Amino acid sequence: MSVVLATDGKPHTSKAVDYALEYARLHREALYVVYVIGPRHEENREDVLVEAKRHMEAVKRRATEQGVEVTTLLESGSPAESCIAVAERVSASAVIVGTSGKTALDRVLIGSVSEHVVRNSPCTVIVVK
Repeated sequence: MSVVLATDGKPHTSKAVDYALEYARLHREALYVVYVIGPRHEENREDVLVEAKRHMEAVKRRATEQGVEVTTLLESGSPAESCIAVAERVSASAVIVGTSGKTALDRVLIGSVSEHVVRNSPCTVIVVK
């Protein structure tokens, strides 16, 4: 079995990273770390790519230190759809996402990756606040 961690490297996902590492270790599941470069990042794609690789390497290093089997995946497209696709592809038992703490109005106006994943995931979704 495996678990998917969706991360964008922002501070609100740091607790989700901690949780995913512990979850994968305790459940003895492989961890897939997914970082998605969305369409809104096309203008500064190179900068985002450098930051994404740095963040994923840091998570990979921590996972290895804790004895967790880890695979990092850099995807392009819709963050929510990419996360769901990876969960399906690896037959994940769970998807772990962080939440930015946006208000209900923010979700109505701009959408929410975690909310979309919760509603459409093929497996359990754990939202870490």
